[in-house]
Amino acid sequence: MNLHPTDRFEASRNGALRDLSAEQLLHLGVQRVVYLRAAVVDGERVFVMYGADGVPLVAVDTVATALEVAADRNLDFVPVH
Repeated sequence: MNLHPTDRFEASRNGALRDLSAEQLLHLGVQRVVYLRAAVVDGERVFVMYGADGVPLVAVDTVATALEVAADRNLDFVPVH
């Protein structure tokens, strides 16, 4: 069976991901991935943007502002359930 070049790349990448240590997986995407949670600070509702490692990065007053901040910094949101 011959794999298309794209399929070979995917197989190679998936194999590389399986070979990462737990520590490497922990830091995968930390520099680019963020999530947003609502919070109350000084009696006001704010939205806190967290890095993938759980470190709070910034608090803003609206979701729209959070999206602008993320876009300006080339960050990607991930859903958190």
